[in-house]
Amino acid sequence: MKLSYARYLDQVLGGWIGKSIGGTVGARFEGYKGWIELATDAMFPDRIPPNDDLDLQVLWLKVLEKRGATLTSHDLAEAWLEGCWYPFNEYGIFRRNYRLGIHPPWSGRFTNQFWETGMGCPIRSEIWGYVFPGAPDLAAQYARRDGILDHTAESVGGERMFAAMASMAFFVPDVRRLASMFIHYLPEGTPIERLTRVAFEAFDAGASLRDARDRVLAIAGNPEACDARTNVPFTFLGLLYGGNDLEKTLRSALACGYDTDCTLATAAAFIGQILGASGIPKVLKSPIGDELVMGIEYHREEMTLSALARDTARMGVLLSQNLQTGVVLHDAPTLAPLPAAAQAPRIHLTVDYGGLPAAAPGEAVQAIIGIEGPLSEQTPLVIESPPGWTAVPDRTVVGRRRRMVSVTLHAPEQPVTWPQRNLFTARLETAPPTEVTFGVGGAGLWQFLGVYYDPLPEEDNPKQQQRSFNHHFVALDRSYLPEPDVDVDKAFTAWSLKLGRPAVVASYEHEVDPTRLIGLTGAYCCYLTRTVIAPDAREAHIVVGNNDGFRLYLNGEKVGEENEVTMWSPFNNVYRVQLEAGENTLLLKLLKRRDGLRFTLGFRAATGTWGTHHNSEDWLVDLADSVP
Repeated sequence: MKLSYARYLDQVLGGWIGKSIGGTVGARFEGYKGWIELATDAMFPDRIPPNDDLDLQVLWLKVLEKRGATLTSHDLAEAWLEGCWYPFNEYGIFRRNYRLGIHPPWSGRFTNQFWETGMGCPIRSEIWGYVFPGAPDLAAQYARRDGILDHTAESVGGERMFAAMASMAFFVPDVRRLASMFIHYLPEGTPIERLTRVAFEAFDAGASLRDARDRVLAIAGNPEACDARTNVPFTFLGLLYGGNDLEKTLRSALACGYDTDCTLATAAAFIGQILGASGIPKVLKSPIGDELVMGIEYHREEMTLSALARDTARMGVLLSQNLQTGVVLHDAPTLAPLPAAAQAPRIHLTVDYGGLPAAAPGEAVQAIIGIEGPLSEQTPLVIESPPGWTAVPDRTVVGRRRRMVSVTLHAPEQPVTWPQRNLFTARLETAPPTEVTFGVGGAGLWQFLGVYYDPLPEEDNPKQQQRSFNHHFVALDRSYLPEPDVDVDKAFTAWSLKLGRPAVVASYEHEVDPTRLIGLTGAYCCYLTRTVIAPDAREAHIVVGNNDGFRLYLNGEKVGEENEVTMWSPFNNVYRVQLEAGENTLLLKLLKRRDGLRFTLGFRAATGTWGTHHNSEDWLVDLADSVP
């Protein structure tokens, strides 16, 4: 395949302009789930906002310029921690996990049940398509290295599909055909794949845009505003009902609501790429101008979209030549080559896990160390463990034929404290040594203080009287233990004896799950306590996800209570608290009045650096638990 450099550059610039237009128009309505109609003169705000859809891709270009085709997920992760403060939703989960030493793909999976299918990685797809023109499989391959930082299969599949489409959009200016070529990147039978097909089926059946949107939501939609399983289909609705008309595409995607900055930015990037910068109407291009507006720490020397497009195209030319993709970008200018480190194959270590990368005292975790790159000789691989831990084996030999080693990491049996972060080092004794630091998360340790319920109905409650044969009863305002002055040692010892085992509930992914100890059905209340050790006094956010009522105390003071039955999500309730240096005692009264109980609790910082909202703060990783 052949493409003139001038046309290639024009299309890359058109894509970045489209991305900026869509993000700007949609940003004000992000999270609004109603039907949105907007007058032409009201499309653009007075000020162009930064957009994470574009910011991270600018950062990825920096990594490409340094590493070229040798870049790894680890390179992207390191760049993120250094150059991008964003801790929102799945971004924050990635930052927490990677700071705990938990590498991709587990950094996108661990403690990420709610946001693993978020839009955070499908919106980062363009850079991979743009630097691998006409090489869709390569674009998808590198998109996966990106997506697994903070997502799992469905969202990663969305990014891979969009990246492959962008790669071929230089040669196939038909979004419908591009989608049919690369929908196989969406995991078969999953909601994102089913609903993407539903979007096309509704359009083909002649449904109105509004009816098509309602069909997507009715068949398998969900209420989370930024979930990819809904918003990737909405992106295609924008493209299908917009044709190749950029303004109509923007309006169609916007009308669907939900994650509007993302759906508009991705849809407009496709149309902008197909039209090229020279083909984008001036009325849409002028409000954006050429300024590159960014919200992260990393900034380019030239903060313009045209310079971004120029440098993106440079990478595309060099990668096409270095990897011999079969695509000829003719009439390209003489370009500065990639640094030597970006061209030569290099050895690096990868880390995966055979299960959850977290443990309570006395448990074991399987780590799988992989070796990638040119390694021909037998080379020692050494595992260094944190105090109290044991790695088996802690020394082995790898080589050209043995490139993967399974190591069992044994946690200490009876530590006094149990840190959240437990870091190991895998060192390959090359010259110079090749190392990777990886970690195991320390589970939170809750002492179970008993399960309580009212076996008899209230005398003045006829509905309870009617149900007395089939139900137990429970109430938040009833003290089943003396709150908050519970005799913890007495209750914990008594219930350990009742259950015939230590009454400890380990929390691996922020969950507090008493069903690991008890299987009582029906309504009940249980009490749990946990002692959290902070290295210094600080303000923090306690972030609670609940689907039933609870009451929470910290150091004897009531933090909050919610007498509600609702759908679980991680941010249902948030409380700003003061942690003392040293031990801090949580007492939790947890109600179950429905068929299933789900409760999560985690700690985020409260520095105020990026505002007062908890979602603008990192999760804490330097706490520890006192071991019961």
